[in-house]
Amino acid sequence: MVHTGEGVCVQASTLGSLEALLEFLKSPAVKIPVSGINIGPVHKKDIMRASVMLEKGRKKFACLLAFDVPVTREAREMAESLGVRVFTADIIYHLFDQFTAYLKTVSDGLSETLSLPPETLSSS
Repeated sequence: MVHTGEGVCVQASTLGSLEALLEFLKSPAVKIPVSGINIGPVHKKDIMRASVMLEKGRKKFACLLAFDVPVTREAREMAESLGVRVFTADIIYHLFDQFTAYLKTVSDGLSETLSLPPETLSSS
């Protein structure tokens, strides 16, 4: 996986879950860049890490994809106040669907960084 310093943050419940999610995100059909990873519940420090994308002017990547992990109340409140989006799901494809739906609403140069096939972005 190429790390450009830009991308979403990813959090999962176990190392195996994290590896599966990262494999999915880097697959040719998906290609979602990842800037940070962690295992376990989402805390304020994880939101702070995701908020770095706002400072870099990459609002669409100021996100945290939380796979099968709880998000603390403090982390959720911080995310709301900073403008970081937290997507949670227990199924990888649901996370992907939530994130791609969000990308459709963000207009800061989607095509320059992500190369998602049109059928991936269509609503189901």
